[in-house]
Amino acid sequence: MKIKSVRNLASGILLMFLAAACACKLLLDGFQLRFLLSALLAVSISLVSFYFAFTHRGIKEELSRYADERDRYLAIKSGHATVRIMNYLLLGGCWIALVLYGFTKSALALSVAATLCGVLIAMFIIMLGVNLYYERRG
Repeated sequence: MKIKSVRNLASGILLMFLAAACACKLLLDGFQLRFLLSALLAVSISLVSFYFAFTHRGIKEELSRYADERDRYLAIKSGHATVRIMNYLLLGGCWIALVLYGFTKSALALSVAATLCGVLIAMFIIMLGVNLYYERRG
């Protein structure tokens, strides 16, 4: 059997782990309907993901067959614009939360600022890693 969509395979494996976690929680804490339904839902979605992983190509593979240079350029340009806009929105939210913390001394504003700053740092590290990966890969 050949894997045609790695993304669907990964989501199927992740959902199987989630279903196993729900089943363990169900066995350890006693019967609760929410854990049973969560496990059954995760297993069913996982089976659908496995089916699509082995029978259908991923959307990336399908679209790459029909995309020309202009389409790829527009996708790259829109991706960069999206990341730039999200970066500015997160930075603005972080600064607003810091100013609110300065005026009100609210712990909520400080936790929002720390969270947004953490997201910005994570975005930077991920972008740096992806950039290094694609520079080496070619």
